[in-house]
Amino acid sequence: MCGIVGLVSRAPGALPLGHGRAQIVIDTIRHRGPDAQGQYFDANLWMAHVRLSILDLSSLGNQPMASADGRYVISYNGEVYNFKEIASELSLSNLRSHSDTEVILRAFAKIGLASLVKLNGMFAFAMYDKQLHKLWLVRDRLGIKPLYYRLDSRSLAFASEIKGILALTEDAPVCDLNSLHEWLYYGNSLGGRTLYKDIKQLLPGQYLEFDLESFKSELSEYWSLKRQAGRKTAMGCDRQDIIAETQRLLEQAVKRQLVSDVPVGLFLSGGVDSSAIAAFASRHYKGRLATYSAGFDFARDGGELPQAKLVASLFGTEHHEIHIAGGDVGGLVEKMVYHHDMPFSDAANIPLHLMALQISGQTKVVLQGDGGDELFGGYRRYSTLTHYRWMHPMARAFEQLLRVTPKSAFLYRVQRYLHAIGAKDLATTMALLLTFDDQHLEPAAMFSPQLRRVIELSDPFARYRECQRMFVDHDIGNQMSFVDLMIILPDIYLEKVDRSTMAASLEVRVPFLDNDLVDFVVGLPSHLKIPLGKKKWLLKSALRGIVPDKILYGPKRGFNVPFAYWLRTSLKPLFYDHLAKFTRERPDVLNTAKVHEMYATMGGGADCRSDLLWNLLNFMIWCNNSKVCIDV
Repeated sequence: MCGIVGLVSRAPGALPLGHGRAQIVIDTIRHRGPDAQGQYFDANLWMAHVRLSILDLSSLGNQPMASADGRYVISYNGEVYNFKEIASELSLSNLRSHSDTEVILRAFAKIGLASLVKLNGMFAFAMYDKQLHKLWLVRDRLGIKPLYYRLDSRSLAFASEIKGILALTEDAPVCDLNSLHEWLYYGNSLGGRTLYKDIKQLLPGQYLEFDLESFKSELSEYWSLKRQAGRKTAMGCDRQDIIAETQRLLEQAVKRQLVSDVPVGLFLSGGVDSSAIAAFASRHYKGRLATYSAGFDFARDGGELPQAKLVASLFGTEHHEIHIAGGDVGGLVEKMVYHHDMPFSDAANIPLHLMALQISGQTKVVLQGDGGDELFGGYRRYSTLTHYRWMHPMARAFEQLLRVTPKSAFLYRVQRYLHAIGAKDLATTMALLLTFDDQHLEPAAMFSPQLRRVIELSDPFARYRECQRMFVDHDIGNQMSFVDLMIILPDIYLEKVDRSTMAASLEVRVPFLDNDLVDFVVGLPSHLKIPLGKKKWLLKSALRGIVPDKILYGPKRGFNVPFAYWLRTSLKPLFYDHLAKFTRERPDVLNTAKVHEMYATMGGGADCRSDLLWNLLNFMIWCNNSKVCIDV
């Protein structure tokens, strides 16, 4: 696992990068790869790499890596688990190293872009062809690893994190107002957009082909969920066969992702997904698998520790319980805004980062269960949408109830639920079942009237409509699953995992997103995955006799970070300090009277504004600490 950064200048020899400046840029992403670093220059191209050594720990695995003839150069972040199979299939002989990097490089040199579909893993890389003067930026199929870029008439800049791109210019960053509306709803921008004007992210399964001479570029897909979902799984409909194949593919995925030249551990929550990984990893790991569970001083009812301990004992892992205190919460919030480069509002990044910090000195690699809920239907909304056809008109009939101010948290949840189910279209319902806000709460009201008018010109549900339209020919359960795999997984959950853990130089692998497992499961109708809305029925059936029923069929334990309590207590001085600085430097951006009103009423009744105020705190930290310009 590593970090990459690069720059192409339109004018040959005009790269604004002396040795000192280049090192400053590299240092912005050094936390992603503290073991080694390297640079490559060629006329108007510069690429750099920081390495977290996982496979082939010798200098032979360092990057940027060039082919033997010097024609191809790669700067790569990630792990491709089937690299040995690819080397055998393509008869790649005389390999100089034992790294997956060299196999990717040699495969691309041999068969070009056709090599991309063979890669099973998580990755983002830049591949340069010195002979053709072309550069390719490539991102993995489901967006596990990040890759940002900025392209204008003068240059192309790219990096694993936005801070690498910002370090390549002296221009002040500018906020993209068109992305603010969806950020208000989801706590992050969606799709290829960011909150920075002119900085985009490659979508999952996408590559950018760039000609260094003509400065022409083209975005293309080498894999798409839409195409894959259209390929129905060729096994008939025998449930037992499907259950057995699901079990086989999941075990294969876990075994495949144990490949490493350093110890591999597991984040064990005691839930279904991490317990399944523990079961299969303990079978195939050479040695005793280390598992890690965390108890936080802000967790209720003991958190995940009791269940995790039960699972660890069953599978004989070397189990570690980590007890973590929140400590300087304000400092942690500011630190995570820095590592996300944006006001990222999923507060679970804080405990995840604290856990990564605790174990980063013990191991470089851990497995985690992300993707299981999206793939196998583990969220409550999958059960809800099973009954959508009769619930939707009923919710619409209660439209007037949605306009009554709720007097309690329970009534607010009922109101919000009915509002989501009764939304005008299915895509909006899907979005509102995820977000804590809705149109009646008018989240943009915290901005000044003139800025609010600009923000509300954009549709916060556009990405959901775009993705849901791709799957209208599928059953409603699969529509929700596929939309989640395209939106919430890459744009929120996987981004949270990457930034929170890589900030501590820790690699996280996600076996549930293995190519073969994903290809098989998305080809199944939802009635074989969540019959009658039974969450994770297929996965649980595949794990019967392997994972205890107490784990499989026990209550789903979520982990709620108490940011609303923090806002009312330990974070109150930080909130008002940033509010004062923000309004002093940007007096035309916020509706300060509305913000004060929201803060004063937070904690009473429905307490429906704490999510929005948490978003606002992250936004103010981002603007104040990064000097982001907001053109009202």
